[in-house]
Amino acid sequence: MEYVHFLEERGRPRTAQKLYLRALVEGNDGDGPSVKDVADQNLLWNEFLRMMQSLRKNPDLTLEDLKSAVEHERGAQVDISTTIMQPEAVASAADSSASNTAEQRPAKRSRWDKKTPEQIETLSAGSIDTAASVVFATSKNMPPEVETLWHARDGGSMPCKPEPALFSASPPKLGDPSGKDLVGIETAVKLLQMLTSKTHDGKSLGSALLELCHACWMMTALKEEEAVKANEALEKKITTDTEALESNLAARASVAGGAMAAVQHANEQERNQFIMQCTVQREQLLAFSAWEFRKLLYTQQIILSSAKLPYFDGPSVDSASINVQAKVCSILHSAFYLRARVGEENHVKMLTKQLENLQKIASTVVKSEPVQQQHPAQLQMQLQQHQQLPYQQPPPNFPLPPPMPPQMFQHPQQGQQMTGYYGQQMH
Repeated sequence: MEYVHFLEERGRPRTAQKLYLRALVEGNDGDGPSVKDVADQNLLWNEFLRMMQSLRKNPDLTLEDLKSAVEHERGAQVDISTTIMQPEAVASAADSSASNTAEQRPAKRSRWDKKTPEQIETLSAGSIDTAASVVFATSKNMPPEVETLWHARDGGSMPCKPEPALFSASPPKLGDPSGKDLVGIETAVKLLQMLTSKTHDGKSLGSALLELCHACWMMTALKEEEAVKANEALEKKITTDTEALESNLAARASVAGGAMAAVQHANEQERNQFIMQCTVQREQLLAFSAWEFRKLLYTQQIILSSAKLPYFDGPSVDSASINVQAKVCSILHSAFYLRARVGEENHVKMLTKQLENLQKIASTVVKSEPVQQQHPAQLQMQLQQHQQLPYQQPPPNFPLPPPMPPQMFQHPQQGQQMTGYYGQQMH
């Protein structure tokens, strides 16, 4: 698949098409398709359809039309494994099979005659399935380069759960539903435009976006519940093993007789070894759970990046990026919770009014005179002067250190309380 994408990027669609046909129709040995797995075949067919839609600039081309076109061309040629089928032939056959009464495409006009009309993206079932398949294949497994970035961030310490999580258990309390206090006016305007936008047939794109965010919240809830149950199971096993060990050690000491000192020493060594084993098991569970949450974060970042949310541009392990992404998700979390309570119509009206107010504020800020800022050299000089003086208060414009992140499992009761929050929200 990566080699086919490489050929497309290098402008060699004919060679890429030949590889698709060998994998899906007939292999090099003439014994059917090279790819036998049904799931892999579906993924390749969707990628083949995406490439043909892009080549012919025809997003309405469906998978059934493409397959019928391939069958038609395969019957006309003797050996498809050695003959390269032209992309124009496949697309023209697919177009003719899709509609025999379709009008001919008009000839291209000179770009100097008239202005080019605005291009409107047309969605089809085939393009949506293709995009969904690509997102699923990309977000399924974390790539090695992202794992390497996490290892570099850990250094020599134990891996820990990414903080903050993109979605919390309960919806955040926002003083302003637009979220401009968290992400600024510009980003808040973008989010409100996305939440209030509609399709050409009047359907709400904002509801689809909020359903996607609700699905990501559910993924976090299930992962939290899974981690808490795993921790409870381990603690229950350790408690049972401890009781069994103490019973065996007591029985051994009861029949020790004159060798009581030696038996007690052996019992103490065995008890310490058991405690060490329990510590190792807890650390292994913490490390495993940390990587599970990191994989979840990667999947959510890929999904939300496909939705073109602000500050989401693929996977990231940077703390500052994750922090601002969590702020964006907190605004969307509050939005889908509020929309579920008051209804789509009332929620859209409220957001539309918020959008109008923010646009007025933004236009006022642009027209107003810019505030004078200190020169970087002056600010650096002030910082040096404060460093030379005895410490009394932080220098101006100096950010305070972030608070210490919480531990992954503070106490089993706290884990149960967190799971209870998610359970209340899910029910």
